[in-house]
Amino acid sequence: MPEPRTLDPATSFTACLGALLRRLRTLHGLTLADLGRRTGYDGSYVGATERAAVRPSRALIERCDDTLQAGGALRSLWTLADREWGTRAAHHPPPPGPGRAAGPGADDGAGLAVATRPGPAADLPADPVLEAMELARQAEASQLGEETLAGLERAVGRLRRAAEAAPPEELIPSVRARRRYAGRLLDGPLTLRQHRRLLVATGWLSLLLASLHDDAGDREAAEADRDTAFRLACQADQAELAALAVELLASWALADGRLDDALALARTGQDLAPPASLAAVRLALDEAQALASLGQGEEAAGARRLAALTRAMVPGAAAS
Repeated sequence: MPEPRTLDPATSFTACLGALLRRLRTLHGLTLADLGRRTGYDGSYVGATERAAVRPSRALIERCDDTLQAGGALRSLWTLADREWGTRAAHHPPPPGPGRAAGPGADDGAGLAVATRPGPAADLPADPVLEAMELARQAEASQLGEETLAGLERAVGRLRRAAEAAPPEELIPSVRARRRYAGRLLDGPLTLRQHRRLLVATGWLSLLLASLHDDAGDREAAEADRDTAFRLACQADQAELAALAVELLASWALADGRLDDALALARTGQDLAPPASLAAVRLALDEAQALASLGQGEEAAGARRLAALTRAMVPGAAAS
């Protein structure tokens, strides 16, 4: 593989970390997806780490170090690389991005004026794919007022309801703005309970963005947002959110005609989903559709019966 462009200690520790990670991965005969599966991360995040395109989390590097039997070498380089990222942020703050010059009192969706308040949100990349990766990294690294957090959760609920009717292009900027705000909150001191609630709220926003980006025809951004939603769900131990993130993959596989993949994903998601949840219903219906398309009519009928029984157990399902 090509060597990093520079070995200047002021800028090269991240490149050295990425180069070593790639070298160890290839020595073990693993693809990015392979290493991602073994460490619990998406392969795109591992690839971005190898390219020095993102600030990798300690958890990712520790798992890679163990998986690749690096003997602590990756951990040691991560310490230097992470310090390097902190130095860059301190000495080279990014210029204001387009659309940030809102007037005083701009609403963040949680009832707070944030447009005039500088903070980590300004550091988030403008590209939606990198934004999703960076947000997940912040979550892994993370006192918040109850009303602020409750306001964000209410905003999440409003946006999820609005997505049922609003065109995706109109809603995406609002959802991304709330998610950037949530990223700022993740950088602050939090109790364990607050941290989990914030992870869940941010996970729902990421999953909503995945659906909206997909509807808008941007599958790459949708996949990055879906991966972020799944990782946040796992960190927060939120089973339904994790199951719905898998269900989105299953629905994409169905749309692409990858029926075997869709069937496997639908069954995996059902293992994750709470028994009486809309996630379990949707995954059972995905399984039924995949089975029917594969010509397994009897099994498909059984999956549809399971979906109907599950829906009957979901609280409030009759009104949904």
